[in-house]
Amino acid sequence: MQAPPDKHAVVLAYYFPPLGLSGVQRIAKLVKYLPLFGWKVTVITPEPGSYFAFDEQLLAEVSENPHVRIERTRSWDPTRLKKSSGSNLIPFPEEASRKLFSTLSQWVLVPDNKIGWKRFAVKRAIECHAQTPFDLVFATAPPYTSFLAGREVATRLGIPLVLDYRDDWIGNPRHLYPTYWHKALNQRYERQAIAASKLVFSINAQIAQSIQNRHPECASRVSVVPQGFDPEDFEGHSSSSAESSPAASPGKMTFLYAGVFYDAQQPDSFLNALHRVFERRPEFKNVVQARFVGLFPESGKRLIEQLDLDVATEMTGYVDHNESVSALTECDVAWMIVGRQKGEEGISTGKLFEYFGSRKPILGLVPDGAAREALVQYGNARCVYPDDVEGISEAIEALITDWQNGKLRLADAEKAEPYNRKKQAAHIASMFDQIVL
Repeated sequence: MQAPPDKHAVVLAYYFPPLGLSGVQRIAKLVKYLPLFGWKVTVITPEPGSYFAFDEQLLAEVSENPHVRIERTRSWDPTRLKKSSGSNLIPFPEEASRKLFSTLSQWVLVPDNKIGWKRFAVKRAIECHAQTPFDLVFATAPPYTSFLAGREVATRLGIPLVLDYRDDWIGNPRHLYPTYWHKALNQRYERQAIAASKLVFSINAQIAQSIQNRHPECASRVSVVPQGFDPEDFEGHSSSSAESSPAASPGKMTFLYAGVFYDAQQPDSFLNALHRVFERRPEFKNVVQARFVGLFPESGKRLIEQLDLDVATEMTGYVDHNESVSALTECDVAWMIVGRQKGEEGISTGKLFEYFGSRKPILGLVPDGAAREALVQYGNARCVYPDDVEGISEAIEALITDWQNGKLRLADAEKAEPYNRKKQAAHIASMFDQIVL
């Protein structure tokens, strides 16, 4: 019988189940597995307000663990004011309105529009520590407000601070600085958080290098813990054990995109390329299905109609994580995109590593950088630049031909192992152990 955990971490995470989408996966799965390696967890997170998607199944997966305690707080931030028809579920904004809101909020709220959560998070953490003392503070960002809260909690309690960068902060291409003052204040906040930390994690080497370049005096504390997949999510699915995809089987070949489109990550290049394939090979239109599991932009729906792709596309809308994994294991090829944008080399979307867990062939529409490097290491992937529509169409046609000829294969299981979240949790717990001795 496994001994109960004897150390205690407080985790500051603004995005946490029942909120859905990819931003909650990393921290939810870490919290799930840390108790197996000696660490009980108290999560400080806001009461769930208005949001684009909810996943009750993922919440149950975490909350049923007797060594995980979830403490929910109030929060004063503008995103919690959005509501439609009395429901907490709100529509995902079109890209233009999302960028406008982001720009406006960055003028008045520093470091981000979640700063109204900080006082509540710190207060609750201090109260919980008085009941059951913490050994360590773990703060994950974005939002970077959690780093400010984590620093204050760690300083007041005199315990180690660990920072987890899911995106870069000062080097984040999506973070605008309206004035020199805005950027200088963010730089000051980051410098203070880094200086107070004992460990700093980032999701890829590019972000780690960016942090080290800004803070060379703390470079030795920065390490990479990539995004990953939960092996338990794939148990019982055929792709976990089969050595090939169901090539040349009756029915249609399915290209799957699982997740949300945002910023430069849009479906346009893929849809235009698929249209070109059908123009060259009209017979493929009857055997190919492009399936989109998750939130899909209205602009993409209009493009599908313009390109006459309705018969070859399916949009399920948002589904919980378990259903998303099921759809992934049933597809023939998974595809993803990192569009052309400032800072593209440091973007490695969470869905990519979930794709690795399925071992499916992947079509990666990616620039040079973190995502392409991961795909090359994975091996079972075709990489095309995201703005090369003709190259994408040729890759799609080649994959369809491979499917018809029974040549699609699953990746070797060991290729996915570096991204196993249970093993990552064991590694993180061992690093926690070293700084609390």
